[in-house]
Amino acid sequence: MIRNLLSNAVKYTNKGKILLGCRRRGDKLRIEVWDTGIGVPEEQLQAIFEEFHQLDNPARERSKGLGLGLTIVERLANLLGLAVDVRSRPGKGSMFAVEVPLGRGGPPWRPRLDPSEVKENVHQSGAILVVEDDAPVREMLALLFEGEGHRTTTAEDGRKVLELAERGAIRPDLVVADYNLPKGLNGLQVVAGLRETLGHEIPAVILTGDISTSALREIAQGGHLHLNKPVKAKELIGLIQRRLAEALPRVQASTQRPAEAARKQRPPTIFVVDDDSAGGDARSAPGRWPDGRDLYQFRGVP
Repeated sequence: MIRNLLSNAVKYTNKGKILLGCRRRGDKLRIEVWDTGIGVPEEQLQAIFEEFHQLDNPARERSKGLGLGLTIVERLANLLGLAVDVRSRPGKGSMFAVEVPLGRGGPPWRPRLDPSEVKENVHQSGAILVVEDDAPVREMLALLFEGEGHRTTTAEDGRKVLELAERGAIRPDLVVADYNLPKGLNGLQVVAGLRETLGHEIPAVILTGDISTSALREIAQGGHLHLNKPVKAKELIGLIQRRLAEALPRVQASTQRPAEAARKQRPPTIFVVDDDSAGGDARSAPGRWPDGRDLYQFRGVP
């Protein structure tokens, strides 16, 4: 939220200063961003929080951004139960503030963990792919995951995801995908395509606002976990953490170097099916190849 408020201040302040500070207000801390930019007319103080609303970009030039910064701030505030305040004077500048609970002094309280629970609660970070066509939601999810220490890549549709995977540009540990996506592929089809392209079972969490029986049945049949929109941040983070803790050890084991795998696995068995009896001892059944692999021969197979 602070990053977006600062970015917004920089964008609208051509000269002067920008100040980031905080004030104590009872049991809350008020974080404020001041600027000496162009300011906002009073009648637009609510409109600036709407998607794609920009004061100085009537031509919708992408180089000036998308007008989503304040939308993201407001939605994250609602998600976290925080208050956002704004005051502004055209030609003089603006002040945006977020109030957060004030932390207590002294060492933080920590629950006593049973030894069997310690391993389960160890934080597991990973590479997360977010597939979401709603730009504000996509940006909010990326901010949320990055704040938890994960490496995040985003895409707006399945076609883009599969193109990146085929080029080897992405190799996620987990996918968070919206169920309804544009350009012909839904979230389940994107996950299936990724698994086929990358050659392993990537865990996935499907987000959806579609609670129809057919959609929920399709998600369940694919063996995917899902959350209904609007998603609660704490619930989503907890679910992702559990999925990563379960999946990463298996992925690491399946991607070990061939030499390591060969030492740990029994040599494969080779079956030869051929009606030509020529071949000498090498085609005896059962037998051994020189490298120790089992050899079986079958004749007369219809």
